Amino acid sequence: MPRRAFTFLRAVGARARTPGTTAVLVGSLASGVGAYLFQMIGTRALGTQGYAPIGVLWTIQYLVLTIPLLSAEAYVTRTVTLHAGGSEDLRRGVRALAAWTVTVAVALCAATWVWRDALFHGSGDGFPFIAGLLVLCFGAYVIIRGWLAGSYRFGQYGIATGIESMGRLAIALPVALIVPSAQWIAWTLPAGPLLVIAWWWLVACDQPYPCHLRGARHGGLAEGRSSSTGQYLFATTIANASSQTLLAAGPLVLVPLGASAAQVSIFFITITAARAPLVFAIGGVLSRVLPPLTRVARAGDYARLRRIAVLEVSTAIALAALGAVAGSWIGPQIVALAFGPGFRPEAWFVALAAAGVVGATAALGLNQMLIAMGEEIRLVTPWVAALIAGALTVIGLNGDPMLRVVSGFVAGEVVALAGLLSAVLTAQPAPAPDEPAAGALTTVGAPATLGE
Repeated sequence: MPRRAFTFLRAVGARARTPGTTAVLVGSLASGVGAYLFQMIGTRALGTQGYAPIGVLWTIQYLVLTIPLLSAEAYVTRTVTLHAGGSEDLRRGVRALAAWTVTVAVALCAATWVWRDALFHGSGDGFPFIAGLLVLCFGAYVIIRGWLAGSYRFGQYGIATGIESMGRLAIALPVALIVPSAQWIAWTLPAGPLLVIAWWWLVACDQPYPCHLRGARHGGLAEGRSSSTGQYLFATTIANASSQTLLAAGPLVLVPLGASAAQVSIFFITITAARAPLVFAIGGVLSRVLPPLTRVARAGDYARLRRIAVLEVSTAIALAALGAVAGSWIGPQIVALAFGPGFRPEAWFVALAAAGVVGATAALGLNQMLIAMGEEIRLVTPWVAALIAGALTVIGLNGDPMLRVVSGFVAGEVVALAGLLSAVLTAQPAPAPDEPAAGALTTVGAPATLGE
């Protein structure tokens, strides 16, 4: 197994040199650096108590992006990959996604208004409106990124990702220096996606679909399984809700468990720092791998996808153990140095957080495989089971609220990985349209490779 894992990592390294991957990684790195610098500026300007409402709003922003909106990006990416730059299916889907985004924005604005005092520690009535605006802005942002990824414009994809984070940072820095209040810093959060929308409108939206991709890469792809936009959003939203609740809802769960504002801030900052691998995944790597995975799935090469899934999970287990040891050793010092001594976490907390994040990253990769297969409905059961396992762990444990929540996170990720791996291993390719279900699969088009 170590030799196979090494082979897998070497193959990943080779893929990293394929066209577009470098741009995506650079954009993701810029996004991550911008996000962490934003956190450092905010924590230094507001302190542990004052930063708590920003931490909650950032958590809401993250959950909105990764639950209802990241699946929208994957939908656009997959549809553009299959239809070479445009189709009535895509236009219908984008209209449905726009309606979906507005609905989520209104619902979130109303919910956060009702619970604004508990969520934002009485910091002001503007926070619920900021939450709604974030949904609208990021809704347009993910549709733009989905179009760029599906049409293999990964250079522009990386630019958009970098603009979102660095643009927000450039605006937040003078705000924190001149008017260091939670209310003013909160209003800088929608600035990032708004800048991407402006860049798209002025620079990128009128560029034609790359001619060399219309036939050579996309022509002749089998449709495979497909579902309506509503069915797709239903399945992926349930799965993403369970996944991201485990990963990012900790600061919200701590409140009813009796945690102090300082504990909420420490939990949020530490988990945010531990989520570094997910910055790259959500920042573009997931969208980078989805088009080639879709082509491999549509070519019927499920055996290859199964091999990748097994090696991915095996590697994740080894990296989780290594991350736990390394995190417990140097994690508290890094957090204290970056964010201040008041945010220093316990070593055991960093160890559990690091192991859980590695598992979460691998699980998101398995999600993309099932979406590429057109089997998004099979995401639901593993992730709902994982959420139940995490909740039962939190309820069953006693003592420190932070220990209860982070233990539930790790337990849930273990259940998710097992369920998702089983779903990938048991999935079967759809039969070609001109043959019965029991017939042998006929591969349509040229063989797909993950290096595309």
